[in-house]
Amino acid sequence: MIIPYLHHELFALSNQISTGVENIEGIGPVVIIDNFYAYPDDIQSMLHSAWVPSYHLNAKSSNFKDYYDCRHNIQVTPTEHPTEHESQMLIRDMAKHKLGFECVDKEYDYAFNYFKWISEDVPGQNIQSYPHQDSLNHIASVIYMNDSEKHGTAFYYNVNTDQDEVIDIRVDVDQNAELATVIPARKNRCIVYPSWYVHGAYIQDHSEWVDNWRISQVYFMKCLNKGPKR
Repeated sequence: MIIPYLHHELFALSNQISTGVENIEGIGPVVIIDNFYAYPDDIQSMLHSAWVPSYHLNAKSSNFKDYYDCRHNIQVTPTEHPTEHESQMLIRDMAKHKLGFECVDKEYDYAFNYFKWISEDVPGQNIQSYPHQDSLNHIASVIYMNDSEKHGTAFYYNVNTDQDEVIDIRVDVDQNAELATVIPARKNRCIVYPSWYVHGAYIQDHSEWVDNWRISQVYFMKCLNKGPKR
């Protein structure tokens, strides 16, 4: 069924937003924004009806063999509505006033990550998504879109693997990384952090994601400050 929508209405900010900051020792602060969108159920309904293409795929990849790792982008056509990109404006504001990083004032497409297991023979909790850095001059944010809270974002002090995440995103973090903390997911929660923090998606119970898709929205906003290489 085709459903028309106005972007500034579907992705309107909630009027019950709450914000906080978690300081991760040895890494830095992470902004946590709860009750981010006004209509998360409607957004979730739209995302559950999408066709999503593969992400990180080549001939040797485990993607589409052992798991699905997909990316869905929504290109936003400007309508000149004053609240069209208020969610991005809030993230930029939090980055500036809570983290001390000023982002470039521009609009970004809406990107969503999708993940689920193909095989029911799922790994233990020690197997997690590849710990990585994204960029030295971007602010990252993740908005969790699932009802389940059995996942989140992990931050790490050290990683001692050179595995190619395009071939396989799975890493034994007990053997190859030092976990600092996990920011737990909550439906309609947004977290904001410098993208040079070493981080990765974290799942407490992999069996939860055999029949269900783990879905999150992501942004990478270029900032004028440049962070240190870790």
